[in-house]
Amino acid sequence: MLIFFAFALAFLPTFVFLAKAGNPSNVEVGVWLVNVEKVDLASNSYRLDFYLWFRFNSSEVSLENMKDFEFINGAPSKDLITATDGYLEYRVRGDFIKIFDFSRYQFETHELTVELEHKNLNATYLQFVEDASSNIDETASVAGWNLGNFQTQVTEHSYGDETYPRFIFSLSLSRPALSSFIKSVLPIAVITTISLLAFFISPQNFAQRIGLGVTTLLSATAFHLSLVSGIPPTGYLTLADRMMLSVYVIFLYNLSASVYIMRLVDTKKMEQPKDSTEKP
Repeated sequence: MLIFFAFALAFLPTFVFLAKAGNPSNVEVGVWLVNVEKVDLASNSYRLDFYLWFRFNSSEVSLENMKDFEFINGAPSKDLITATDGYLEYRVRGDFIKIFDFSRYQFETHELTVELEHKNLNATYLQFVEDASSNIDETASVAGWNLGNFQTQVTEHSYGDETYPRFIFSLSLSRPALSSFIKSVLPIAVITTISLLAFFISPQNFAQRIGLGVTTLLSATAFHLSLVSGIPPTGYLTLADRMMLSVYVIFLYNLSASVYIMRLVDTKKMEQPKDSTEKP
């Protein structure tokens, strides 16, 4: 009997809250993003550092109930900053995961998102509300990327017959256009230009023409492998892949033309002795 009463007292706040199921409690959620510490494209992960807070009516939601939330796309460390009736704040730091879209690699834009839900209270009992003061710190930065729009939103996610409110905040990252051009387009443009110089070499020097074409083809292949080594394997062609396929077509045409010219020169050399023996 004593165990039963102890159990009832321990979960009394939850039972009281669930009794108000017809009128879900609003919980205001805010976030202040301190910094983007790392972006790892190869593992589809990123490390964030931010403050997270909840404002709620303590008569509707207990403090212990409010602590019972989880991150959907990560398992970061949480340091408790403030815990009072009606207000809860954490300092959160850790790795989060999202499948990136590399279809425009290396001129792509990525959305870094953090998603959280309450573990036990579904949309019937609780609703998240965005805090308008959420923002990103002006000193935040990440090497090699431009920070874009920061936004928060509240959605719902269904698990079978139950629907849970989900709070999401996101930050867009984009590559600097000039840097991406110099690192990805300019080198292969130079290699292709050198390959096309073979058309200015005399047809009699076909060995040099073929040698130049093969050397630049190997250089282009090595550059292609180096270019896509920083991203995970994808089941679709990226912008870099499509660019390199166009370059390979040019190399194929160059080598085919060189081989055709070589055969013409060889044929002419074979015909010259026969013509010299002919008498008028």
